Amino acid sequence: MSKKLKEQIKEMEAGKRPLPVIAPEEVLSFDQWWMSMNRTRDLRPSLKEVVWADFNARGLTKQETAKKYDEGLKIFGI
Repeated sequence: MSKKLKEQIKEMEAGKRPLPVIAPEEVLSFDQWWMSMNRTRDLRPSLKEVVWADFNARGLTKQETAKKYDEGLKIFGI
């Protein structure tokens, strides 16, 4: 890899996009919520299915507000 290409890659990585701000009342899918939440908490990927199974058992659906998902995560213990 050329030195010029390495410098271009470093410049591109330095200009990463900011994280989108999600309002608590905004309806989103579980996958969208998981991705945004996991950026700040850095949970193991294997927990995603376990958390979803817990949410599903508690009556949450694939389309809920971020606030409901956050409350479910507190009940789950994280």
